[in-house]
Amino acid sequence: MPDNATYEGLAHVVVAGGTPQEWLSMSTEQWAIRISTLLEGASIEGVQWITLLPHHGNALSGPDRELLRKDLRQVDTVLVGHGERYVTRNDAGTVVIVDPSPDGHARFAATVEALRVSGVDPDTIDEESLSLAILAPAVAEPDLVIILGPPDLIPESMVWELAYSELVFLDLGWDDLTASDLELAIDDFTRRHRRFGGLDS
Repeated sequence: MPDNATYEGLAHVVVAGGTPQEWLSMSTEQWAIRISTLLEGASIEGVQWITLLPHHGNALSGPDRELLRKDLRQVDTVLVGHGERYVTRNDAGTVVIVDPSPDGHARFAATVEALRVSGVDPDTIDEESLSLAILAPAVAEPDLVIILGPPDLIPESMVWELAYSELVFLDLGWDDLTASDLELAIDDFTRRHRRFGGLDS
């Protein structure tokens, strides 16, 4: 992507906050509120994809993942190369992807291994195909990553997602996020000159 590109829209937002254990402790009602908060906060720019990742923590066991899926309610389970993602969409077509995997390195490695096992010719794997596999079912690179927590602590749950994204840190706890906070982060993003991973000269 060109270094001199400017903001022209917002397709994909990633939010990193909390731990899988904190997510598991949330009730069905709390999850419904959290998903509504994400959708409301992102609606001002017509975001198409919202991916929710934990900031850090320990991976959930199979039974705990099933409990989380039930708490999320009314979600589809999408099998991707690196595991399961839970997906829901609103009437406007915005898709929320919930991925409880706290280890971005493991997710990256599992995606590459899944491509290998599926018989994909290694010579045909390029940045675009790898991106589609890692971000699935989203089909766009994250434009914006919103990180809940101290600004000096990069989430362990992300590797690929940080490459070309703009980062906004919100010094908030997982339980404190509001739609207004998301709106402010997105507003900050819209006023930036995007570098797509490059540095200002």
